Amino acid sequence: MSITDLPLELLTRICEHVEPQEWGALRITCRQIYDHTLEAYATRYFKRVTLLLTREGLDRLEHVASSEIFRRSVEEIWIIPNLFDHWAGLDKADFTKVNNMKWVLRLGRPPTVEEKNEDQAALEALFAVFEATMVEHRAILESPGLLGRLEKCLPRLENAITLGLRRYDTRFLLNTARNTDFTCLGLQALKSHFNFKIVPMHIQTLSHIPYSLVFSQLLNAVIKSSRKVKSLHTCGHNFCGMALESFQLPESQDQSLLPLLKDLTTLHICIRLRDHEQENLDENTFNRLLNIMFTASPTLKTLHFAQWSPIEELSPLYFKNVSRRIQFTQLEELHLHSIEVTVNSLEEFLRKAAPTLKRLSLRLVSLVDGIASAPDLGPLTQNTSSWVTSMSTEAKNEIQGLWKRVFEFWADHLSLQYVELSVLGYRGRSITLHDNFYMERGQQGAESCPGVNPASFYFDAEKANIPFNEWVTQLQIEIVHQPSSGGPKLPGTSKIHLRDPRQDFSGQFTIACNPSLMSRTSIG
Repeated sequence: MSITDLPLELLTRICEHVEPQEWGALRITCRQIYDHTLEAYATRYFKRVTLLLTREGLDRLEHVASSEIFRRSVEEIWIIPNLFDHWAGLDKADFTKVNNMKWVLRLGRPPTVEEKNEDQAALEALFAVFEATMVEHRAILESPGLLGRLEKCLPRLENAITLGLRRYDTRFLLNTARNTDFTCLGLQALKSHFNFKIVPMHIQTLSHIPYSLVFSQLLNAVIKSSRKVKSLHTCGHNFCGMALESFQLPESQDQSLLPLLKDLTTLHICIRLRDHEQENLDENTFNRLLNIMFTASPTLKTLHFAQWSPIEELSPLYFKNVSRRIQFTQLEELHLHSIEVTVNSLEEFLRKAAPTLKRLSLRLVSLVDGIASAPDLGPLTQNTSSWVTSMSTEAKNEIQGLWKRVFEFWADHLSLQYVELSVLGYRGRSITLHDNFYMERGQQGAESCPGVNPASFYFDAEKANIPFNEWVTQLQIEIVHQPSSGGPKLPGTSKIHLRDPRQDFSGQFTIACNPSLMSRTSIG
């Protein structure tokens, strides 16, 4: 029997077990097989689509949106705001230099003169393509063209209820195997232009501006299409953060946007409060972004929240206001990342989620309560050993007591099934945890939980031999000197501007950087 004579259901089931490249080869054998497997192909590979911000990527999105079969399959749209990780400042000399490193990496020796000459023409041609690609990418970011394309496509992608931004390393994308379920619009065209072996290995500082620009356009498109969204993401698990000064959604649009987000079940919101070039914090935009979380909080089941400044310690009032206004009723999973809190504000926040919360992770979370024995720890410097060795036993005991209060509150009020703790601290200084029940907690190393940080502490109720409250209350806190380089830093630790902790909450956020206030007193 010919394969073309098989019933459609059987042909579809067969295709479900073949690799993407094999399926692609099968589909082009004849028109009948192509037509019969088109819907199954769309269902498998176009449920989740990722978009490169290139002309080819946007053209492919329009093609998918215009297809009656493909457009109905799309449920998730992910946009990559940065192309080549924003290597925009790389000039021809650097481009050639870093690409010549391939000889050292591949052959263990520098290239000969003849080998350099052979590659020179190819490098120059590739650099011209690189420059043109980056110019095109920046033009898309900075022009209304992206919004126009999204406004055109989103209404036709009627089942797309998950919208968000993610960061992918361009080197990873160019090396992505062809036999993968990962669908990235515009990637094949990019691969045709670049041989990865001579793509720059130099990575500049990741720009946060594109995240704000693209997220603004995405929200505008949501409003234009009146799309009710179930899952919304400002960035991926890298927690890149949106730069407030580049958020371009007009405030007049908020009344149209927020009702469309009242049914959100998943929200990932990462707000980068202030960068080095900013003189003042854009409090209005910050509050508008928080309103997204407040609006969605009654229906949220999963929340990823990051609120941080890379250049200064924040006032405790920031998170305190969030804790007061948030209203959870269904939250099951909570991830706090790059947050500065007091014990009381963290307790208030978690108390709102306690009845339903099952999974909790804290990463780069720093307590900022005042302590009586050391009201002024002094500015954080590259060498943190001095404040550790000079700190009194009373001060260390107070800091340990703060985190002990946090853990005791969890034991008394939370019924958690899974916990992850990674890089906790006090006022930007890291603490170390000790777990005496390592073998009983349900996680015996990173190999049992792929993709997680082996330096973290975990509790998994399904595998643990002890109850959660017994595990969390036995955790021991140690104040030790840790090297400042080679790992993630707590928020606000690159340059701390000390503030007056006695400021009163009046409905507006303030950060005082007045030199006359350069001392710490107990917050209480």
